[in-house]
This record gives sequence, C-alpha cells and structure tokens, in this order.
Amino acid sequence: MSLPRQSAAGLRGDRRSTKQSPEEEENAYDEGVASQSALATTEEEKEIAASQKALLATTSALLRKVRRTEEYLSPESEPVGWLASLGESEAEDVIQELIDFRVHVKRWLEAVTLPIDQLILTLAQDVFTSPADLALAHKLALVLRSAADDHADWRLPELTSELAVIAKNERRFIGFSSDDAGFDPERHAGKVVVTTMHKAKGLEWDRVYLMSVNNYDFPALQAYDRYISEKWFVRDGLNLEAEALAQLTAALSTGEYDWYAEGTATLAARADYVRERIRLFYVGLTRAKRELVVTWNTGRQGDAQPSLAMQALMGWWESRG
Repeated sequence: MSLPRQSAAGLRGDRRSTKQSPEEEENAYDEGVASQSALATTEEEKEIAASQKALLATTSALLRKVRRTEEYLSPESEPVGWLASLGESEAEDVIQELIDFRVHVKRWLEAVTLPIDQLILTLAQDVFTSPADLALAHKLALVLRSAADDHADWRLPELTSELAVIAKNERRFIGFSSDDAGFDPERHAGKVVVTTMHKAKGLEWDRVYLMSVNNYDFPALQAYDRYISEKWFVRDGLNLEAEALAQLTAALSTGEYDWYAEGTATLAARADYVRERIRLFYVGLTRAKRELVVTWNTGRQGDAQPSLAMQALMGWWESRG
C-alpha cells in the first residue's frame, strides 16, 4: 500500500534543517539549561528526602535500644554514657541527630511544670512547622486551658485524657477530621460517594444521582403535599412547634392586632420549608458536570407523587423531544 507523499514524508521525518535566528537559538539554549536545572533540583530533593528518611530510621532504631534513658538524657559526665558508647560504631550525622533530639527532650521535660497551654505551645514550636498545625496547636492550648480553669483539681494525667478524647474526635473538635479541610471528590475517583445535598455544596461530580424527588421530600405548597414536620396524627395537619411559638409570641406581645390565628404559623413554616427545599434541589442539580439522573418514588405509603419541581423538569425534558 502506497502512502500519499505528504504522509510518507511525515512518517520518515523531515530531515531538512530549519535555520533559526540568533534569538531563537538563545531561547532554545536557555530552555534546555532550565530543564536540566529543574531535573537536577528534583533529583537533589529526592536524595535529600531519602537521606533524611534513612537518618530518622537509624536514630529511631537506636533510641528503641536504650535500656536506661537517664544515661542518654542526663549522663554523669559527657565523655561517658550511652552516646559515648555509640561514637565509634555510628556515623557523625547520627550522633549529632541524637544530641539535637536530647536537647529537645530536656526542654520538654522542663516544660512539664508550665501551665497546660504553655506546655502545648512549647511542644508545638519544636514539633510542627506548617502554619495550619501551629494554629491547631494554639486552639488546643486554649481548649485545654479552659478545661483546666473549669476543673481546678485536674493535673497532667486528667488533661492528657482530655486531649486523647479530642484526638479521637469523640468530642467534636474542628481540625481533627479530614472533612474539615474540605471534601475532595478527586480523591474518591471511581467510587460511589453518598452525601447529603447540604454537604455537596461547592462540590462537583461527573455523574450525579438525585433520589426521592417526590412531594414529601420536596413539597411545593400544593394541596396534596405532605411535610416532614407535620405528624399524621395531629388534627388539621398542624405544625405543633410553629403553632406553639406563635401562641407564645402572641401572649407576650403588647400590640393591639398581634393575636393568634390557628393555622397561620403552620402555613408560614410550610413556605419557609418549601423555599429551603427548592434551593437544595437546585444545589443538587448543579453538582453534575456531565450526567444527571433524577428519580422519584411513591414513599412508604405508596401515595407520594413527583414534586412540582420534578414535574416541571420532566415537562421541560419532554419538550426538547
């Protein structure tokens, strides 16, 4: 099979050299130097990271072998002690790393006598480097200082237990959950993510499923709509919470025309709820980047219908043909 002349030339490659201007040659040279420099920098960073990792592993293994910590932290005299025994068998950078770490540990032990907030801040300055971690440590210091003020009999063991509870997120503390930094859909690519519409605000997915878009979950002030806040066994479908608040407001009011009318508060609560649900429906619709699947169901009693917003959406879709 013979190829067209242009295609054949393209496969062989055009061997004709194109003459460049001095400016173009200089730019090409600069780009090549910059590329090689960036590559060298990347390789150097990898070597430094690997070296630091190896150093950390070595020092950690050595520290686990310490039988008597006082020989490491507070030897009777500097020439002797646990570190002196390692001088001949370990590299100089390993010994220096152990000496630097001993300085930090001594400072931490002396800080035990400080108030709890100052103790946490002292440890944080030595352990953390990122602004986010330092800010979180500062917030922890304030929380534990408040706990210490509320419990005058608490000492370090009790405060440590309180810190452990916070770290396990048993007591909600912003900053200890991965979700606090914001959910990233890209980290869950290829997986089914189940979320509420409130949590989905600001996020997007390639395909989105909106479930149960009926007149119970998304009412629209229609006569056949039902509302989550209204119980079936209450007469006239009244919203007892809204009616009670309206009665209290009327009882405490001094206005001449601020009387209580049964059912008015229920209608107002319905309107507020409908507005909120419509906003959430819009949020759900706009989370899809490529594909959107919207479904409805008849509910537990089998009498639910598509919501008014769902009917409008279906009508618009059908009108497109």
